[in-house]
Amino acid sequence: MNKIVEDVRQVAEGLGLSFMYETMARANVLMDKVRRRNGVVEWNGKALPICLYVQPVSGRIAYDDVGIRRDIPSCLICFGEAMPLDYKGEEAEAIVERLKGYATEFIEGMNALGEYLPIGGDINYQVGFDRMDANLCILSMELTIEPLYGEC
Repeated sequence: MNKIVEDVRQVAEGLGLSFMYETMARANVLMDKVRRRNGVVEWNGKALPICLYVQPVSGRIAYDDVGIRRDIPSCLICFGEAMPLDYKGEEAEAIVERLKGYATEFIEGMNALGEYLPIGGDINYQVGFDRMDANLCILSMELTIEPLYGEC
């Protein structure tokens, strides 16, 4: 796995989140195995909430003045949590607010590493309810995680 994936994993797990790095199609299949046991929601033995780093499908390779290359992927980072069956608006809002909190802490954690250009400015996010086959709320945001230096 490359350094960006490992750093995303480190920050996500540091927030107490499970982590998955997959294509969206494979993540959907794996997340369909979400189970509720004794009040704990889990998939494949891992607890929710989760940080899903969807494998990049685009990005760019940048060369500086001396020919050093940097791989700059367009990253889709998602945070997911189980939804109660027949959820009410207040329950959904509380879950979305928690997911936005994870997103904010994640960005701050990535910036604290000092390995990448700071992530900031206006960051758009999308919220999907029941977007995957499992009964989940997913908050997703597209980020550019640009290394300060290094070769790809």
